[in-house]
Amino acid sequence: MIRNVEILDSNGRLMFQKIYGASGIPEEVFDDFIANLAKVVSKIHLDGYVEYMNLRRTRLYYSNVNTTVFIFEADKNDDTNEMKLKMRNLSSQFVNDYADTIEKWDGDPSVFTGFNDKVDELTTTLLKLSLVGFSGVGKTTILKLIREEELPREHIPTIGVGIKGVKGAMIGNTQLVCWDLAGQERFKMTWDKFIKASSLIIIVTDSTLENAVRSRFFVRLVREEEPEANIVALANKQDLPGSLPPEKVEEILGVKTYGFVAIDPMNRSKFFEIIREAVMGL
Repeated sequence: MIRNVEILDSNGRLMFQKIYGASGIPEEVFDDFIANLAKVVSKIHLDGYVEYMNLRRTRLYYSNVNTTVFIFEADKNDDTNEMKLKMRNLSSQFVNDYADTIEKWDGDPSVFTGFNDKVDELTTTLLKLSLVGFSGVGKTTILKLIREEELPREHIPTIGVGIKGVKGAMIGNTQLVCWDLAGQERFKMTWDKFIKASSLIIIVTDSTLENAVRSRFFVRLVREEEPEANIVALANKQDLPGSLPPEKVEEILGVKTYGFVAIDPMNRSKFFEIIREAVMGL
């Protein structure tokens, strides 16, 4: 996802900013870093060509058109060509909309507030969320819950992978697409391929000790195959007698874990809050 959109002049003065998620740059140094980067970019005369640099967990894309500098901060697993295209589209739109204003700009960023809604349209991306876990832990029920579909009365194993968009579910400036991976052992050889390019991977357990211990396999898999992805866990079926508390499941897995009951419709909003916290860091 695109976390920040920054538009500055050649002196590093901020003309427009839109924040969608937490930055990979420490907050106390972010503004100075971006301002100094804008001064450098304006001197190398990219004139619409887009370059990027890698940070620890994110990537900065930058370009300039004449004296105006454009900077995106996006996740490393976002498609590079897509990010470059979005920056070119945004920079062209901004320059076309504000050509006269840019030329006479006196340092007041409020004159560009009209660009706020347009930047949302120009930077929208897809957020791939992968639900992983062994068979029967409730992944498909979770998917049906967030899609507001009728919840299943019996367990019907997923075959291969289920890929579903979630209508109206915008997380920041991203549209949510969920991948529900089949949890049977016979599909084990496909799991590493299906989690590729995930922005968030949710490990689902059924809150039993045996399943929680077995699910450490998925933590290792994610950290080996998709280390840039955000990872959290859901300790599902908290309504059943003898279920492990989420704190105990978190201790076993070593990742942030939330208690969950997928058959409770009230947990739909809780699920989206978990995603926002995990992906956007806000």
